[in-house]
Amino acid sequence: MATLAGQRAQFTWALNQYNSTDDPDEKDKYVRRMAKYIAAASSHGFTVEQVTQQQSYPATEVEKYLGDFGLINEPDVSEENAIQNLKQKVDTSDVVETGQGIGSVYAYGYRCAPDRLKIGSTDGDVEQRIAAQIFTSTPDKPVLSLKIKTDKCRALEKAIHGILETRNKKIFGGGDEWFKTNREEVLEVYKFISQ
Repeated sequence: MATLAGQRAQFTWALNQYNSTDDPDEKDKYVRRMAKYIAAASSHGFTVEQVTQQQSYPATEVEKYLGDFGLINEPDVSEENAIQNLKQKVDTSDVVETGQGIGSVYAYGYRCAPDRLKIGSTDGDVEQRIAAQIFTSTPDKPVLSLKIKTDKCRALEKAIHGILETRNKKIFGGGDEWFKTNREEVLEVYKFISQ
């Protein structure tokens, strides 16, 4: 039986593979897989938005395969293998976890740029969300620094962004959610907001 976590992992795995190659044939293979997982979402009781987690993916390319019944013959990656593969894409060896809730605000960066963190949020699996953001131009393995569990992840994320922007920590260019900060500062901002 398909699980939402597994379906998300399979879709994210295919998206990650798509983003990690420049070969047109390989890209097309993973577009077909994404289409397969999107097409199967409703038969498993999930919405497309739940499976894709509203990630940016090549929707136009995927849509051309959605009615293709030949997708059933496309080789598959198991839910378990997809989950394990994505977890290996993110270094979680030094993550600090705090809070309670079903969603998460997270902060990750790269060892080659230790003073920069991307602060995002997700209702799903944090490692899968980060893995979906990895492209061929990624400098090295992303390092998850902080995971804050919360039931109000979007509001908390915006509040943290707002305070860091007020402190002139926002980095312009290269993404909207990057800040010149560290885990300790983000934790301090979180504790301030939580009071």
